Amino acid sequence: MSLSIKDGGAWKEPTKVEVKDSGAWKEVITGSIKDGGTWKPFYTRKFTYTVSSNVNKLDLDTVLSADNKLGDVDVVISSGVYVYSNSTGTPALLTGSGVAGVLTIINNGYIYGAGGNGGAGNRGFANGYAGGAGGTALKLEKNITLDNNGSILGGGGGGGGGSGGQNWHGGFSQSYSYGSGGGGGGGASYGSGAAGGSGAGSGASGGLSSGGGGGSATADDGADGGVGGAGGNIGSAGAAGANTNSSGNTGGSGGSAGTAIDNNGNTRTGD
Repeated sequence: MSLSIKDGGAWKEPTKVEVKDSGAWKEVITGSIKDGGTWKPFYTRKFTYTVSSNVNKLDLDTVLSADNKLGDVDVVISSGVYVYSNSTGTPALLTGSGVAGVLTIINNGYIYGAGGNGGAGNRGFANGYAGGAGGTALKLEKNITLDNNGSILGGGGGGGGGSGGQNWHGGFSQSYSYGSGGGGGGGASYGSGAAGGSGAGSGASGGLSSGGGGGSATADDGADGGVGGAGGNIGSAGAAGANTNSSGNTGGSGGSAGTAIDNNGNTRTGD
């Protein structure tokens, strides 16, 4: 059951309804009529919030006013628009819990978690460091309806750092090499590439959707350092750093991809 009014010969759904109460016009949030002895709703106020430009860390409880939240709310992310986060610890989009009615998210753009940072490379007798996990794209704080016509992806994981190399030549003679840093994970904001060990290359930072490559390692008289792993593309885990061929050291593990949608104990209908 719904409410429509005839305007210019066409039936249209009203965006605002008011009634006169004690001489003053007051807006109706929800309306019901008695049908067959039962009250049935025929109108619920709806507010539409459009995201028309890129935004970092969108929290709906913050951007919607108390008045906006009284009825149903449609949040529309326009085509080509990115909702992202510059921190793996904060989701790109938080639904909030304040909308009183039905919250519908209509995504025609991109909701991307932050890319994880690459793991650092290490020196001769040490393992490479692990890459960081990517961040969450969308976290639910209430039940929602989702109409996803775009892309919702967790940030790419950072690449693991390469291990250092070590080669004994007998007695007290030995040589060392240094592993390179892992690449940053893809996702806006991009994961940072990590530093390599002394003289070894740093990993490259990730891009909007692609992970950065690992840096170049050093070699010294049979002691070859491990190459850092590449950061994962948006929605993918990072690669592990390479082991050395001159010692038992291992490269750091690649970071896991971030979560695309964290239901957080809530439910979502639709896509």
